[in-house]
Amino acid sequence: MRNKKELRDLLADGQLGDAVSGALEYAEAAGDADTLNGLIALQSDFSKHRDGWHSGQISFEEFARAQARITSALLGRIQELPDAPTPVAARSRIREDRFKWRFFYLFIVFKLLVFAWVFFNWRTKGFEIAQAFVLFNALLPGMVISTALMFRSLFRASMESDAPRRYVARRFSTFTWLMFGAYLLVQCFLVVQKVNGNMSFEVASVAFISVESALSLFMGEIVEGVFKKEK
Repeated sequence: MRNKKELRDLLADGQLGDAVSGALEYAEAAGDADTLNGLIALQSDFSKHRDGWHSGQISFEEFARAQARITSALLGRIQELPDAPTPVAARSRIREDRFKWRFFYLFIVFKLLVFAWVFFNWRTKGFEIAQAFVLFNALLPGMVISTALMFRSLFRASMESDAPRRYVARRFSTFTWLMFGAYLLVQCFLVVQKVNGNMSFEVASVAFISVESALSLFMGEIVEGVFKKEK
């Protein structure tokens, strides 16, 4: 069975039929149903235009345009294939669009949990109102900016049904869960330390803002690297 590099080499050599057949075999071995269905459609399209050219039903120019279009689409499908032709490799990645929505929801939920924890401690007299607003002001800017950028990207993606599918490694998705979990634990811990008198508000607020700044830097990388990636 040919690997992805060999399939791309076939495309570069103009062996479109062999590249389609090899990609179909690869997708079947990996159990990648989404890509397999797309490849079957491409194979049918290629066969129709090839037969039309051989029978004289279409001109060479029309056949050449169709072949260029199919080649471009096939290259995208090959890119979608997992790195190894196994079901395990196919399951070890997540569709980028699904990852984006999951990341978007995680970000909002964990931010709201921190908001709720600060608000609860303020209402139970753990903070003075001025102190609570210092923390709220630390939380709000990054949340609003990141949410707006992510939502704009998600909205645009929903309007581009023909955009190529891309995938994110599952280990990166796991890392985001761990990162958001650590963020929540640290911020809640800092609030508790201040409420219990184990830490002055000045020290707790500086640490709180530092964590927010670190999260904002991480969010900046994610937004630039995933949400604003060119289609």
